[in-house]
Parts: sequence; structure tokens; C-alpha cells
Amino acid sequence: MTEAIRVDAAARYVPPTSEQLAAARDIVGRFAEHWDHPRADDLRELMHPDTQNLIPPMKTPGNREDVVELFRQVLQQLPDLRIAVERWAPTENAVMIEWRASASVAGQPLSWTGVDRFCLQGDRMIEGRVYWDTRELAERIAATVGQA
Repeated sequence: MTEAIRVDAAARYVPPTSEQLAAARDIVGRFAEHWDHPRADDLRELMHPDTQNLIPPMKTPGNREDVVELFRQVLQQLPDLRIAVERWAPTENAVMIEWRASASVAGQPLSWTGVDRFCLQGDRMIEGRVYWDTRELAERIAATVGQA
């Protein structure tokens, strides 16, 4: 049974075509560029008009304007937020980006890691999901603010 599970899991990997790999490289570069000095409105450029993305603390996936508004609010609270790409991997029409975020909270530096996983349509994300340990981050922010 174990061998069948391994074979089934391994078979789920679909390597990207050369065109998909080129699109993945391009969007990872644009992602890194946009998050080096982010502006909420500029993030639209990464997203397909019909995109659906689920980003904490969203309860349901949001469209492009929902995502822009979320990051407008985040950047008001964390104006020096930066996200740097640590590593990434493509598969078929999807890209996974492991990143490190950094920002100042109550004058103290704070960083955390997470992962974006999104599917591409052309050169833009059409569907995405973002993962990080929201509880740990909330606890660290509360502790930092409590010390200020």
C-alpha cells in the first residue's frame, strides 16, 4: 500500500512546459519587484482581472479589488512592509513562492515567513492562496506593541 501511495503522489507532479516556466520566472521577478517597495494599487498588475485569492485574514477568496483594498489597509498599518523571495518552484501552470516579510511594529523590526501559491493565466495570477502562521505573527505583534 505504501508504494502505491508514493507512486500516486509522485505522479501528481506535472512539470511546466518551457512557456509555463518562462511565465513563472517572469511573474516571480515581478512579484519580487513589486514587494520590494509595495504600493497597493500596483499589485493589480500581478493579477488577472478575474482572479480569486485567499489571503489571511480573508474568510473567502477575494477578487482583484478586494486584494488591493486588503493590502491598502495592511500598508497603512505597516508602511515599511517588504517581502523578499527566498525560493520558488513551478509546476504546470502553478508557482509556489517562499518569502520573508519584514516590517516595523512599534518601532521594532519584525519578520516572518510564508508561501504564496498561485495559478497563472497568461502572465498573471488567476487563483491564489497565501499561507503563514497567523497566530504566531499576531502574538509577536501583540508582544512587541505591549513592550512599547
